[in-house]
Amino acid sequence: MIKILILPLLLFIHIALAYKTIIDVLSEDEKFSTLLNHIQHLELVKFVNSLESGTLFAPDNEAFNKCQFEIDRSALMYHFLKKGLLMDDTYHGQLKETLYIRPGYLGPDSKAGQRIKITKDGKKTFVNQAKIIEKDVQVNNQTYIQVIDRVLEPPVSLGDAIIHRNKALFDLMNSTDIIEMLKENKPFTVILSKREDPLEKFNGIESSYLRSPYGKEDLSLYFKYAIIDKPIYIDEFNSGKTTYKSLSGDSLVIAADKDKKSVTVNDVPLVQTDVIAANGVIHEMDDTFRFGGVDFTTRKYMYGANGTHMVELFDKYDVGHYIDQKELNYTFLIPPPDKLNQSLVSKSWLSYHVVQGSWPQENLVDNMLLQSEFKSEVLANNYQRLPVYVEKENVVSISSQSVQFDKSRVIGDSIQIHDDMIYQISEPLSLPGDILGKLVADLDLSTFIATLYVSEVVDEIKNTQGLTLFVPTNEAFQNLGLVAKYLVHSSAKSELQAVLRYHAAKSLLYYDDMTSKVHEVATLANSTLRISQNESGSVMIGRPEGSNGNTATVTHANTLVSNGVVHKISQVQIPNQVKISNQHLLVGIEASTMIQILKKANLLDKINQDDMVVLAPSEKAFAHIDLDALFADQYQLERLAKLHIVPTAWQERWITTLDSSKSRHDKSEYPTLLSDDDKVAIRENEKGELFVEVKNGGENDRAHAIGLGRVSAGGGVIAIDAVLLPIRRGLFGLPIVWSIVVTLTIIIITSGILSIIGFFGYKVYNRRKLGYRPIFD
Repeated sequence: MIKILILPLLLFIHIALAYKTIIDVLSEDEKFSTLLNHIQHLELVKFVNSLESGTLFAPDNEAFNKCQFEIDRSALMYHFLKKGLLMDDTYHGQLKETLYIRPGYLGPDSKAGQRIKITKDGKKTFVNQAKIIEKDVQVNNQTYIQVIDRVLEPPVSLGDAIIHRNKALFDLMNSTDIIEMLKENKPFTVILSKREDPLEKFNGIESSYLRSPYGKEDLSLYFKYAIIDKPIYIDEFNSGKTTYKSLSGDSLVIAADKDKKSVTVNDVPLVQTDVIAANGVIHEMDDTFRFGGVDFTTRKYMYGANGTHMVELFDKYDVGHYIDQKELNYTFLIPPPDKLNQSLVSKSWLSYHVVQGSWPQENLVDNMLLQSEFKSEVLANNYQRLPVYVEKENVVSISSQSVQFDKSRVIGDSIQIHDDMIYQISEPLSLPGDILGKLVADLDLSTFIATLYVSEVVDEIKNTQGLTLFVPTNEAFQNLGLVAKYLVHSSAKSELQAVLRYHAAKSLLYYDDMTSKVHEVATLANSTLRISQNESGSVMIGRPEGSNGNTATVTHANTLVSNGVVHKISQVQIPNQVKISNQHLLVGIEASTMIQILKKANLLDKINQDDMVVLAPSEKAFAHIDLDALFADQYQLERLAKLHIVPTAWQERWITTLDSSKSRHDKSEYPTLLSDDDKVAIRENEKGELFVEVKNGGENDRAHAIGLGRVSAGGGVIAIDAVLLPIRRGLFGLPIVWSIVVTLTIIIITSGILSIIGFFGYKVYNRRKLGYRPIFD
């Protein structure tokens, strides 16, 4: 009986004597000597020994050797948990509260400890970025040590943490008050985008405004939309949906399924949760929010459309109501700031950049006139018009239209804000100038200008307010078709002098006015001019009684001048009725060999179709080709012929490039009739010379353009000084050299893969043959 009573007592004494502390276990292993030194130096021995239970994540000596930050009391406290934790009881993404407490950082509860995050990668377990290299070292029944390979660094504030998650987003936040706010000792939850462009859901104009100094307040509001003023850890979040109010005052709905594998914020999936920080937590998404809380206005859009200078001018000249009011609709034209001539800027000039009404690009029609806000006295107090030119490169797509306001080309797409439109243009608009100065700039009117200067009606035309002037072209005087480029002759002076006054009407008539009905208007000659439209739609100018020999057609309308409008006229039907084909141009340049090749290839009809550009080598160029061999090989002849046919609309910049003394280094590639892979590039060299080359064809497949000609069907002919040769192609449609390279590469990679598979297969086979077996713990 006595033995029975003594046995429990002895067992209790044994257990009491065997009870150890964390300090005891650390002292028994030399690899914890650095950790013990820090505990002793920071006077934490008494604290550690007082722990009745807990978990220490213990860095070994090597971990301290790699440590790049200063070890203080806070850093060591960050390694302790209040309760014992076995690694088999943990799961991926689990958060644990440490004994490192920063009052106020995680809420009004001063006892809230800084979190650590446990992650698993296969059989490996990590605490923050530290790997568990020895787990579950038991101190006693309630206390454990987990050995880690690096020292845990206490988390930094949200403001400092974001820079390591998304530098672009940090830079934007730092341009506002957000980062400084997130560095305060207050708790926050931040929904962070991983995208390189955090503002991608905004259009380019809105994004530019938000990035500008004028958009900082709205940008801050956008970031506050994704910030909640409390820490919300997904690991501690109950499944289901919970609605929170963000700092912008909007609602954020966080939803999670039962196992937390699917978590969304306002239906946007989170890809990374519980990125811990000193004063809260970051959740990341591979998307961005489309925040509707910013009230975008025309003024703000101008800031974003590189129109800050125009906003300043609107305010300076007291016409800011155009961009602030919402009752009327306007279309604004914004030139680049570096093109402005401040000496020409005025209220009139500024109002000419404001068009009455909202004009989206799809509503713009070639040669239409828009009414600006500039009311001119010399225009008889009418609003000055603004011409619009639209060239459709692709009838299917509106975006392929090339739009110009007067001489200023539209850059990019139109911008719509509410019911206002904004266009960025290549250069500032110029107010319509003096009528004679305008006409002098047009060489096609040189005969008319010459007769004006020797006549007695010059001053009368210049001083007439609200004038419509019908100007015969040089071609009209020579009674030729409209080929403006070639018609600079000064003939028929006596005829023009007789009709000068008869061509000046004393009222404003734009082209649309003349097509709406028949007009009989008084002229400066005190006689009547009849304006009508024939069955073909052409506007005809002549005497009221009619005269076939003297009736003219309006060939170019709506040249705006300060005191009216100018229309070109001709005595005969011109441009649209004169059909010039590519074959005609080939004959004109005496490209007989090229015609013969096209004929043998059955392509003569093809080149005369719409939007076909023919590259025509000269006869001298064909002297270097074995024509007998070429004509004997129908296949190669057809390939060569098709390579010289480019199915594309004529590009005006080719002519501009060839005639310009400035080198623009423009390079455009076009597929040929041979195939979409066989392309030619038409570009300008350093000397400003236009030349054509076969893409990937080398130096020998290059030719200089020695002449250009456009045809009415939309295409044209480019005369060149060398014959372009088709590229020989092999596998995959690649040039023959690249086909060989690709084939050899595939063989090498395949051989490498098979070698690796064979090596490991041999190793497995050899082990099994020798009878090796894996040894398991």
